[in-house]
Amino acid sequence: MLIRSMRAVPMLAALVLAVACGSDGLAPAMSSDAASVTVSTLPSANVGVGASAGTFTVKVSNPSGAGVPGVLVKFNTTGALVAAPASATTDAAGMASTQITAGTIAGSGIVSAVATGVTTAGSASITIIPGTTTAIAVSPKTIRFDAVGDTARISAVIQDQYGNVAAAAAVTYASLDPSLVSVDAAGLARAIRLNGSTRIVASSNGKSDTTVVTVLAAGASACTGFASTTPMLVGEIRTLSTAQYQCVSSGAAAGEFALVAFNSSTDQYGALSVSVTGDGLAVPPANALITPNAARAITSASGTATPAPQRNEQFHVDLLERANRQFKGGLARLHAALQLTPSRSVIGSNAGVTAASVIPVAAKVGDLITLNVSSSICTSPIYHGLRVVAIGSKSIVLADTLNPAGGFASADYSRIAANFDTLVYALDVGAFGAPSDIDGNGKVAILFTRTVNELVDSNSGYYVGGFFNPRDLFPKKGATTSDDCAGSNEGEMFYMLVPAPSPGINGVTHTAGFVDSLTTGIVAHEFQHLINAGRRIYVNTGATAFEESWLNEGLSHIAEELLYYRESKLSPRQNLDDAAIRTNNPSIYPFWKNDASSNFSRFLTYLRAPETNSPYGPDDQLATRGASWAFLRYAADRLATTDGTIWQRFDNATTTGLATLQWVFGQDPLALFRDFAVATYADDLGSTDPRFVNASWNFRSIFTTTFLGLSSYPLKTTSLIDKTKTNVSVRGLSAAYLRFSSAAGKEALINLSSGGAAPISPLLFTVMRTK
Repeated sequence: MLIRSMRAVPMLAALVLAVACGSDGLAPAMSSDAASVTVSTLPSANVGVGASAGTFTVKVSNPSGAGVPGVLVKFNTTGALVAAPASATTDAAGMASTQITAGTIAGSGIVSAVATGVTTAGSASITIIPGTTTAIAVSPKTIRFDAVGDTARISAVIQDQYGNVAAAAAVTYASLDPSLVSVDAAGLARAIRLNGSTRIVASSNGKSDTTVVTVLAAGASACTGFASTTPMLVGEIRTLSTAQYQCVSSGAAAGEFALVAFNSSTDQYGALSVSVTGDGLAVPPANALITPNAARAITSASGTATPAPQRNEQFHVDLLERANRQFKGGLARLHAALQLTPSRSVIGSNAGVTAASVIPVAAKVGDLITLNVSSSICTSPIYHGLRVVAIGSKSIVLADTLNPAGGFASADYSRIAANFDTLVYALDVGAFGAPSDIDGNGKVAILFTRTVNELVDSNSGYYVGGFFNPRDLFPKKGATTSDDCAGSNEGEMFYMLVPAPSPGINGVTHTAGFVDSLTTGIVAHEFQHLINAGRRIYVNTGATAFEESWLNEGLSHIAEELLYYRESKLSPRQNLDDAAIRTNNPSIYPFWKNDASSNFSRFLTYLRAPETNSPYGPDDQLATRGASWAFLRYAADRLATTDGTIWQRFDNATTTGLATLQWVFGQDPLALFRDFAVATYADDLGSTDPRFVNASWNFRSIFTTTFLGLSSYPLKTTSLIDKTKTNVSVRGLSAAYLRFSSAAGKEALINLSSGGAAPISPLLFTVMRTK
């Protein structure tokens, strides 16, 4: 699980201004005198753009209804309204006035008067009316027909001097050559004959705009009149210009193409739309569609289908979101306190400082230790007795005394401790850096407690594998009272799912074998979170916030992938396919199922809806996690021949989010996101361009062979039909994928438009010839 970005929130202090006595002898108004604000003079309810709406006057009265002099009144406006002055002091009768002027944007707005000491405000609503017609704008600006009878709709918008849509007015349409192209009263243009060009003029209130219409000659290329294009080779990838019209050709042979529409904006709450129309296209390629529940099973080494575990990922987000709210601003204050009076022992920093340990340094197997096992942050603790069941060189394993019977045996706990010491600890520390050691015991505590199981019930369909709670890295007594975390266990630890034989916990049963198969991967995942948070608090003290969730989770999924490489003795950058991970190596296939398959399942969720998801995003859903993992692996493979210290740089960063990517990779991450979007389609389709290669994984092979129910690569695509507009909407830093075909010896004209004009600037386009 991951820590969301925390930003300090400034404290706002309310200032009460005393008004001095004036020459009129009025006594200063006391805030207790003012009880209400009423509107005395209303401005005009409707006003034209740029015009005056008149005076807005309010009266400030005391409880008896008498006017209160000397009270400061602030005039606030919404929309394009302007109040001048923005504040005034009530006169002897308790009156205060301002002048209201409409801005240049049509719409509605409100002016309100807020008096010092009064909770309610006086207000008035005003509608700003567009001005008279000064311009007319048509869409589209150009139309191309290649057959008699082809039609297209022209729309016109009437505008005032500020570009507002003006009041409805009659629009007339006229063709300058009606023998070539006709147009009806509603703006429907129709080709009457071939070979020619004309204009259709839209007019209203003496203003006009023009659409240029071209009707091609018989047999002419759809690209006639545009710059000629060199036929693309199979596997070739081209970045398109920003022009609205693009010509594509496969030369003498028929061809198939993929068009990638990428949104380079970082806005994750909106999407950009584009319309795509092809002219001169051949029969569209078939899109491979899969049902929503397909590929929920993965093959076993013997070919038998087994259910893929479904972990509840949202729980991590909720827990860490609560932690962020609790510790908002506390990171910087804690850093300052540590610099003044270091009180914790940290690996690599403040070494040798004695610390009081909640889990004693001298703890031994059999000891009973009381700890807070709640998933809450600093309040509502749930204290359970946990028995020390195994101690390793780097680990101490504790089991909740309230766990169900029939779970792990002593030998299982000893094996888990040894596995952490010899595998996970070395793996994660080597990749991400050493953890903090605030409790001074030199170990990481792994707590197996039923409270993890209790986070779901039989109706959820999910399980929580474990979690790291950042509260345990904060002191019970913080740098300030607001930073106190009474529920902290003050040590490095995480909490794990436990076996739950029938009747289970909350009606959910888990066998010891099932939990055992998950444990190593979950421990590797949670340990990365612990390292990342601990280093930002106690080692990299230049950090002012925890890492953003999408990136922190992506790194923990990288930890799971690294575990797979270590256990299988395979390596990244080997373009591993189904044969490498399964059919040729059945003895190591269980490692892929246990350590790596969850990453592929999450990435599959992304592939099914790429235009509405992204590797970067605040929602931190399954699709985001899958794409974040795949993106990080893609970027590391592209920019380095080995992983080296790449992952350690992430956990040593003091920046967050996109700034961390910039710092780690040394280049604009937005360009990397775009190339990743192209690689998601182009990889293993014949391209040799290193920008568009996923070097570690052959996703097409694994998704179509290792996963059951998928006969083709599950990336969602849309096929273009000749002369048919297709609308797509793309979220920030993701892409939509469109496929089309060209006939032998024919050119295809692709019209890319936003509102009838060239696509807006954040949209970028790439085309690849696939056949």
